[in-house]
Amino acid sequence: MSLHAESMYEISLTEGLGPVKFGMSPGIVKSLLGSELCYEDWMGGNLENFLYYKGLLIGFCGEIDDHPTDSSLVCMFLVKTSHPLSLWGQKISNAKMEDIESLLKVKAIKCKLLQSGVLQCVDQELQFLFDSDGHLDEVYFAFKYS
Repeated sequence: MSLHAESMYEISLTEGLGPVKFGMSPGIVKSLLGSELCYEDWMGGNLENFLYYKGLLIGFCGEIDDHPTDSSLVCMFLVKTSHPLSLWGQKISNAKMEDIESLLKVKAIKCKLLQSGVLQCVDQELQFLFDSDGHLDEVYFAFKYS
């Protein structure tokens, strides 16, 4: 199983992204998505805490050497809207900022617009980044382990 551009993937703030769940080891993620990593320029540098696939960064916490180890756990995602995405059952891949703000309001989630143009949720690890046309480009979400 892998993330394919034609399949819709549900973002769950408590579970993860599609088949990849918070708390999974790198080995399980690779068994789901493949071990072939795909670097893209938008990902930046210093990716030692990540597995990276087309349009997707999966971050790990816990034991990290120069890459996630078997003791590392999935704790965050940064996903591009080249993957069809939904949040709370609503398709968001081509959403505008107003659409995302309305969806968050329905869920009573407070957010603020940062100077960088990022829509940041106040009480959760959830951010929405928009392109120059005002459409959703990336979604960041994470799970905090105690």
